[in-house]
Amino acid sequence: MAGLVGSAAQSDQLGRVASNLGALNAQNALNLVNRQLSVAQTRLATGRRINTAEDDPANLTIGTKLRARAEGFMQALDNLGDSKNFLATAEGSLQKINDILIKIRTKSQQAISDIMGTNERSDIEKEIEGYLAEISDINNETQWNGKKLLQMSVGGADTVFQTGANADNTVSFKFGRTTGHSSSNLHLDGVSNRGHVNSSSSAQAYMSSVDSAIASISVSLREVGSMMSRLTFKEEQVTVAHANTEAAFSRIMNADIAREQVKATTFLILQQIATASLSQANANPQAVLALFR
Repeated sequence: MAGLVGSAAQSDQLGRVASNLGALNAQNALNLVNRQLSVAQTRLATGRRINTAEDDPANLTIGTKLRARAEGFMQALDNLGDSKNFLATAEGSLQKINDILIKIRTKSQQAISDIMGTNERSDIEKEIEGYLAEISDINNETQWNGKKLLQMSVGGADTVFQTGANADNTVSFKFGRTTGHSSSNLHLDGVSNRGHVNSSSSAQAYMSSVDSAIASISVSLREVGSMMSRLTFKEEQVTVAHANTEAAFSRIMNADIAREQVKATTFLILQQIATASLSQANANPQAVLALFR
């Protein structure tokens, strides 16, 4: 072993009791084995190949960056899931509004026919007003953390979704138009250029307004679906990137348990041998006493 006195020189020292070089060599060997055994046992206990900066300074730096990136990917996956839930909430409300608009369209279509009398058309208006109130409620109640989802229009600020491990990994969303999201453009009274359904012509005009609202809802649903598809693709990308980053981190930072177990067993045996050698080396000077008997 490097650093130990040669066997021939050591044998010459057996008669010199003041300096027990054999014991010193055995002690040095035992100290080295103990350090190596401690490293192997620590790796087995923690599962990590690098436990302190002393173990591998360069790879510790790389591993630390990989760990931060892996954690970033995990948070991105959570963010993507929340973003999809956000959009799913908006989509569900848009679907409900669309269903209500179809009912309103049917009622306005019914009012076009002149077989409907004044009383019947008045009843139809009341039904439509009830449907419009439902649309207004849905528009106001569809919220996420206080944000009204159906009012994300061109005039408002973008909604930013965070999608990756880095700060600049984002996508933005807002509706191209929000006509039909609320009942403001479909009220029967008090709105300019809006009439009643109390005549065939007014019912036809109102039905056209409802058709425009349905078309707008369809556009919004398409926008939501397109963004959700994009987020799903991002989710798949981030999942793969996270797995690759974790694999790289594991190769650098994690211990090979089988290899470390073999090392630990080897060092345990060497420790026993070194201990026995140290004991024997300490006993050798006792042989000098025989010269005085």
